[in-house]
Amino acid sequence: MDDPFDLSQVSAYSDWRARKLRAYPAEIADLRVPVGRLDQPTPGERAALKTRIETFNMALVAVDPAEIQTEALLSFTRALGLQRTDSNLFADASAVSHIAATRRNPGDAGRAGTAPEPPGGVNLREFIPYTDKPLSWHTDGYYNTEDEQVGAWCLFCVRAARDGGENGLIDHEMAYLRLRDESPRHIAALSHPQALSIPAHSLDGRTLRAESVGPVFSVRNGHLHMRYSARARHVLWRDTPATRAARGALDRLFSRPDVFTFRYRLRPGEGLVSNNVLHCRSGFDDDEDPAKARLLYRIRFLDRVALD
Repeated sequence: MDDPFDLSQVSAYSDWRARKLRAYPAEIADLRVPVGRLDQPTPGERAALKTRIETFNMALVAVDPAEIQTEALLSFTRALGLQRTDSNLFADASAVSHIAATRRNPGDAGRAGTAPEPPGGVNLREFIPYTDKPLSWHTDGYYNTEDEQVGAWCLFCVRAARDGGENGLIDHEMAYLRLRDESPRHIAALSHPQALSIPAHSLDGRTLRAESVGPVFSVRNGHLHMRYSARARHVLWRDTPATRAARGALDRLFSRPDVFTFRYRLRPGEGLVSNNVLHCRSGFDDDEDPAKARLLYRIRFLDRVALD
């Protein structure tokens, strides 16, 4: 069977590469799909979303802001074949995370959203997504165990920040393509089963998250999967010349125009659904009124979007 991600199958890769590049360059407007009812996307809307996800591994959704409710989000994602949610420390009972910055006043333990309180002793301000600081390039769930890798996620904007909070987005297949074009050795190094390690997260003798060791690139059920974080802390890379060279090439990739980075600031009523593409976020200035501060809803899944 032809496998474009097998380094020995040059012809299969060449065919896949040509198909992939035919979709680029593209603009964020090419990803946009208006949806009338989030809880009941029509067959045409689902087809439009899946076409964009098949091409770019992501789609931009536009709905009435009033539609963004937990049950509607879950119905929407189920319509795309996303069933198995991935919870985390700060998700609610439905696995929905309320992404809001911690309050600036150190004496105020509340947040600008309605997310559950963190476990005892956990300082939410240590987790960059829940602050107004820039968020470096990553894929979601890079710290998950091998059998609980995040296949897809959705992120919907309830309220935007007063200023900033722009997302950068790169289809991870395009990152793979450019790295492999530079040198297949980069792919081999990043596909090693011990390429990237995330130490366990422990607190007061309790293990809140086990150690995660695995590749950056892997193939799951015939689909390319990427597991990556650009952060410098709490990330350990395999210490070999090949891995260092591959890591450097990956770092340089984020400033290359031919990787075709989408940059977009979600507005209220807009959302992204993706097969866990690379993404980052700029810092932002928020409204001091919690009722007006930035708030997004996120759900992660162990599945990928089901393509017909």
